[in-house]
Order: sequence, then structure tokens, then C-alpha cells
Amino acid sequence: MRARSSGYVCMVPSSLSSKRLLPVPGFRRLPAVPVPADGESFASWVDRVGVLLGISPGQAARVLGLECRASAPSTRPTYFGVVLTPRSRRGLTEATGIPMRLLRAMQLARYDGTVLSLAGLDLNDETTLTPVAAREWMMVATSRACPHCLAESAVWPLWWRLGVAAVCPVHRCLLIDECPACGVRLRRGSGGLRPRGLPTRPPFPEPGTCGTRLPGREGLCPQVLAEIPAVAVPQSLAELQRKVLAVAEGGTAWVAGERAAGSDWFTALRFLTALARIAVEDNDLRDIPCLLSEAFEDDVRRRRAHRQGGGATRLGAMPANAAVAAAFLSLSAPILDAPTTEDARSRLTPWAERLATVRRKSGGTDPLRSTPRPAFLGQLLTSVSPRPSRVAGAIPRGVRHRLGAQHIPHLADVDDYRSVIAIHLPGTADVSGRRLTSLALARLGGTASWAEAAAALGMDPVKAGRAANTLVQRITDPDAFWAAVTCVADRMHERGLVNYADRREAFAVLREVPHHVLFPVFRPLGWDVTWQRLRHAAAWVWQHFTGGDVHDAPAYEHPWDGTSRESVREGWRRFRDRLPVEAADALAAWGAARLAEKGTE
Repeated sequence: MRARSSGYVCMVPSSLSSKRLLPVPGFRRLPAVPVPADGESFASWVDRVGVLLGISPGQAARVLGLECRASAPSTRPTYFGVVLTPRSRRGLTEATGIPMRLLRAMQLARYDGTVLSLAGLDLNDETTLTPVAAREWMMVATSRACPHCLAESAVWPLWWRLGVAAVCPVHRCLLIDECPACGVRLRRGSGGLRPRGLPTRPPFPEPGTCGTRLPGREGLCPQVLAEIPAVAVPQSLAELQRKVLAVAEGGTAWVAGERAAGSDWFTALRFLTALARIAVEDNDLRDIPCLLSEAFEDDVRRRRAHRQGGGATRLGAMPANAAVAAAFLSLSAPILDAPTTEDARSRLTPWAERLATVRRKSGGTDPLRSTPRPAFLGQLLTSVSPRPSRVAGAIPRGVRHRLGAQHIPHLADVDDYRSVIAIHLPGTADVSGRRLTSLALARLGGTASWAEAAAALGMDPVKAGRAANTLVQRITDPDAFWAAVTCVADRMHERGLVNYADRREAFAVLREVPHHVLFPVFRPLGWDVTWQRLRHAAAWVWQHFTGGDVHDAPAYEHPWDGTSRESVREGWRRFRDRLPVEAADALAAWGAARLAEKGTE
């Protein structure tokens, strides 16, 4: 029998109905679970399942069928609240019957492609979550909160786990990060070195309380979250937070009067945050509330006090708390929301000039070279920055076609290079010249330096530096060179843009082509399908679809059982030169099908 009651999804025979709902051995479908609230976080929903069933959060995770790691006295669901593994999806489907779209909407992956990029996350290797969580503006094990919201409902919204979460737009107050009673971040669960998993043994947190377990103390923190005082903020900040959340949910984004992709908008915000940490001075803080200017200054002092490095000292690091997040939103908004490009340029100019001063003092090194920036912002910054060199100084403005970094291969098309660019780089090997052409396309799109162009493309910095530092010296006519680069960009637009970044990600772990792909083609030709050829075939597919240097292919990342690099490279040359047309067609068809499976063209 399936029935729906207010606030719960009920799936239980009438004979099993009771006030205390417990899991029945051998009965996979749970008696009742709460209906996920719109925008609710997964951890919040699991807690409510536990309250409804009268069991601990850790036990709730188990009966829901989540893939977990047991570490008594707690349970740690894998990728908890970030993304659902296949095993967790199956378990939830069997246990609840709730549509998968609602369950996925409670994961941080909901914001992948706008606020967040989960590129590099491998569901078969949970250790990949660590670098992604450190890179992205998200809180995996903690959350910010609005006490007024928690006074009205037990639901914790998912967006409270984003680094851009600063202000409750409903109650016009600053979100809180820590419990004032115990000083531990909300939902961390423990005051120890590591966040605590979901408890399976008593004592259990009372609903609506902090519930943190502190080392060396008995019991849990009893602080009632709804009673924590919150600081009121101006309506303008509430409206700004509402706008940020709309873009995060896929709404229309505008930068300097021009429409932009949501991912570019948040990349611009993160870049401006990094730039502000270098360039903002006291007079820039006059237009934001005193509370936020103090938070910004605290952030600067904290970074200076930890000069030895670490994630928290990165210029693009996530704001440490809601007040700092609100400060950076307030400082960046006048540039992002400027009505015209000229207005944005005038607001950005003082920051660009201070950045140029910092670069001169550091010997010309750009402190933001590894901080991604969208093409439109890079071009805007370049337009107000001093020209660094003879060749770079000739980069044309107002280019008709702009290429995003994702549309540029690591090696420009060989025919484009030989017919248009090669004449400007005498004595240059094709591979090196094609690499510089790709870097030049990124410079044309707005990146502020050759190093930044390499970072935007995800290119090997050593190879990129060698090309930029050496080959540009061979360019005798910079204006003609950039005209040729513009011609290549025009050709790429005419042929239709390809998302090479997505292709690189799709083939990032391709080390061998399956045996069944080559066997039907190689067997009639008398070729054996060896493991070496399967790897060379994987490198061929990677190069064919990504436009990269074959020596950077994943198939060649690790040693080949003691085989020397020279032997591997010679094997690749023989494979490439002798590859039959039939085999090349089969590999191309297989690669295209693999991209289609991953939703990439």
C-alpha cells in the first residue's frame, strides 16, 4: 500500500502502522520518511528521518541504504551530502521510493556548473574528495545557519553549505558559523581534530541543539541553535544574497551589462576576491558596513599571520566565515553589477594599478597567475593594466571572436598552424608552435599573462613557459602575429566550437582501450592485440579528441613495467605510423560513443 501524508512519504501495510516506526528485519521499504523540503540539505533530511523513526542519525543512514564507512561510535556515509554513489542511490530507492531527482537536489552536486566544479571527483576513490573540497567554496562537514530559520523549521537549507552563504535574505541577518557555547563550527559534531561522523551510540543530540561532543567532557553541547543571537544587516545585503543564490540555481547572470554563464560569474567573483585581498585599501572599505570592513581586515591579518602556506592562505581561498563572505560579495558587486563595461573598467582600475605595483615589487611575478578568471574579466583587467612586453603589448582590443579557455586545445590545429602561424615563428617545431598558438588564443580571449593562459588551459606550466619565454622572441611583427591568431580564432568559430576541457575530463582516466574494440580490426590484419597497443590506442583516442600533446596522455602517465621512456615513445611512433585506416575509424567511433555516454560532444 502506498499513501502520502502531510510531510511524509508512507509505504507500509496498515498492520505495521504505529507511533514508533522502526525498521522491520527483511522489510527493505521503510515505514515512513519525511518528504524532502525544497532546497533542503541531505544531512538535514537524514536527521529528520532519524527523528521520525526514533533512531540515531547513524542508524538512519544505515536503514536508508547509504554506502557507509563504520568507525565506531559513528557512521560515515561516503561523499555524504556531496553526491550519491551508485550504491547509495540503489539503497535510497529501495528504502524510500522517493524520486531520484529529489534526492539528488539535496546534494552539493546540485551546484556543479555554477558555484562549484566537481571536476576531478572519482566516485570509485573517495580520496579525490579531499582536493576538490579544498579547492571549491563548499563546506562538506559543516554548515552556516540562520537562527531565525531554525526557530521556524528543523530544515537546514543546502545553500548554507556554500562558501558564498553570508546573509539570510528572509530575516536580513548574518549567518552564524560557530556555536557561541562551545566554539565549534555548526554540524561538525566534534571538537576534536576531525569532524565526527553520524552518531550511532548515545548520547544523541537533542533536535534543535548544537550537540557537539567535546574531548574530555561528558555529554553534548546543549546550546539551542534558535536562541543564538544574529546580527542584522542592511536590506541591500539581503538583496545581494538573493541575487547570488538565483545565479547559483542557474538563473541569468550579468556582468558589466553583458550576459554571462553562471560558472563564469562565480569564477569572476572568486578572482575578484583574490584580487581584493591584494589590492583593497581603506578607502575601498568606506562603502561597506563597518562590521564587514572589520571582517575583511581580520581576513587579511589572518593570512599574513600564516605566511608559511596552507589552504587558508591561498588568495582564492573560501571566505572563513559569513561576515568575510559578505565583505567580499559587497566589494565585488560594484564591478560585477556595473551597468556598462566602461563603468566596470573605471571601478577595476585602482585595483589593477595596485596589482601592477605588487608585481613590480615581486620581480614581475603575477601573484594571481594560478587563479582562474573568465575571459571577459581577463580582457577587462588587461585593458586597464600596463602592457608587459612587446608582443603581449600588441594584443588587439575589441576582438570580434572570443574563445573561452574550454574551447582551446593544448595544441592548435596543425593545418591552421602551418598555413597561418608558422611563418611568424621561423625555425620552430610544429608541436612547440602549436602550443604557443593555443596560449596566444587564450591571451586573445583575455588572460593577463602567458602563465595565466597556461593555467586557464590546464597546460603543463613547464612546457608552456618554455614556449612563451623562448618562441615569442622569434616574432618580428607582433601586429601581424596577432592578426594571424585572430584568423585562427575565426576559423575555429566557423568550424564550430568544441569543448576540449570537457573532452579532457571525459578521457582523464583512459589508460587502455578495451580489447574488443581493436580485436575485430587487428585480427584480420595479423596484428596481435597486446597490452602495449591497447595503451597506445588509448593515447591515440586522447590526442584525437582533446587536441593535446600525445605525451601528456593518461596512458603515458605511469611507468610501463620498467620500459624506458624512449622505448615507449618509439612504440607510439610505430603505432601511429602503421595504424590502419580501419582501426583509426574504429577508435574514432568508440571515442565518440564514450563522449556521448558522458554527455560530451
